[in-house]
Amino acid sequence: MNTEVNAEKMIAIHTPAKVNLMLAVQGPRHDGFHTLTSLVAPLAFGDDLDIGCNSLARDQFSCDDAKVPSDDRNLILQAAGAFREHTGKKVYFDFKLQKQIPMGAGLGGGSSNAAGALLGMNSLTGKPLGRTELSHLAADLGSDCPFFIEPRISLMRGRGEILEAASQDLANFLRTHAIILFKPHFEINTGSAYAVLSSAAPEYYHSEAFAEACLKSGSQEKGLDRLIFNSFEEAIGRKYRAIPSLLEQLREKGFSCGLSGSGSCCFALIESNGFGLKSKDLKSIIQSAWGESVFFVETNLI
Repeated sequence: MNTEVNAEKMIAIHTPAKVNLMLAVQGPRHDGFHTLTSLVAPLAFGDDLDIGCNSLARDQFSCDDAKVPSDDRNLILQAAGAFREHTGKKVYFDFKLQKQIPMGAGLGGGSSNAAGALLGMNSLTGKPLGRTELSHLAADLGSDCPFFIEPRISLMRGRGEILEAASQDLANFLRTHAIILFKPHFEINTGSAYAVLSSAAPEYYHSEAFAEACLKSGSQEKGLDRLIFNSFEEAIGRKYRAIPSLLEQLREKGFSCGLSGSGSCCFALIESNGFGLKSKDLKSIIQSAWGESVFFVETNLI
């Protein structure tokens, strides 16, 4: 995440979206979460968060998207409370969020916002916490949050808190591609998505060995289509047929594509050479299926 401090001690933070290029859910844990294996990549596309200190003895939050909650469900405000409790600093903050990442998309917007808030508050107060402490705080806020403390193409395990940088060869190969995000006109709640997996257990669970085979394929020439996988695609597709129907159509046309996370947003990876024409063709197919006003973003992996 990029931070910039101005003369008024405001910090402007870009909080990136992410895609789960591969996501294999192994099954439920004793703590109510699920064990998973995933290959996650941060994107240039994301939200913008301005943070400053105030003297009101309360946090203030505003957002240009009215759908973002401003009560105790808000992960940014939860992050502020956790930061104060952990550091003992009686400091309060103003947060102004410009939202680009759609909610319920599986792109990690709320988690990225929360991690960005932690980084910003830490900078404003003299950096009392190191990266390890920030990661532990982030893990208490949500499974995806630690990834955004130091976002890079990573292997994610456990419930999402165990992170390992992907091999340089794999990261370099993936960065030779641009990525296109496209989302239908509906959202999918994370809890509901996992409930579908649980209710049909073990039908939609995939072993760690299966996940490792996907990862190994991705490091081989022309292995991209074997790398891209999501345990939620078939499960969610039983209810939301628009998603697998379009993805199947795109794959028949030769596009490497999939579902990201547990939400409704999909992605396609396209080699940078010849990107423009392929992107135009992709957009035409998507708009024909989902309408001309569909969410459609061209961006890059970072």
